[in-house]
Amino acid sequence: MEICIKASDLFVLFCFVLCFLHLQTSRIARSDEDKEGAWDAWGAWSDCSRTCGGGASYSLRRCLNGRNCEGRNIRYKTCSNNDCPSDVGDFRAQQCSAYNDVKYQGHFYEWLPVYNDPSAPCALKCQALGKKLVVELAPKVLDGTRCNVESLDMCISGICQVCQYCLSKFPISKGILCLWFNGQYTFI
Repeated sequence: MEICIKASDLFVLFCFVLCFLHLQTSRIARSDEDKEGAWDAWGAWSDCSRTCGGGASYSLRRCLNGRNCEGRNIRYKTCSNNDCPSDVGDFRAQQCSAYNDVKYQGHFYEWLPVYNDPSAPCALKCQALGKKLVVELAPKVLDGTRCNVESLDMCISGICQVCQYCLSKFPISKGILCLWFNGQYTFI
């Protein structure tokens, strides 16, 4: 049986969560976690970078033998995957507007986000309202900011974490979410 409806934000967030769980799992697996007891236990998870809409949290661990440990000292997980209320604006736009009360070259501006910059997808670039002035107001956006508006890729520590895993497991085509069921893709 085939039932087709438009993919909702809930499905997008679900895919986003799967992507990050895959990213976290692959990072831990590659690091041979706690190999030969060289690492201390993982620390507590940080506060989430967002309160809604999908953010990131991290946990750190300390190398017990100086700087000779194999693997990473940080891991990530998704958090606050609940939908944002309709009155909450775009996350990148919120970051730009935080600079509205800060003088830039002696003037105050109302800043709007610049999206989809292929050369620096995780830099906070903003444009002054009504002007051609585009400025990088911060070298990196906050963790959990989407790299661009067309994908589920997320910026973490200023690096765009590519989410190929989701789309290979849950293809989304023309707004329709497809799930593998009984040996075939089923449109939901």
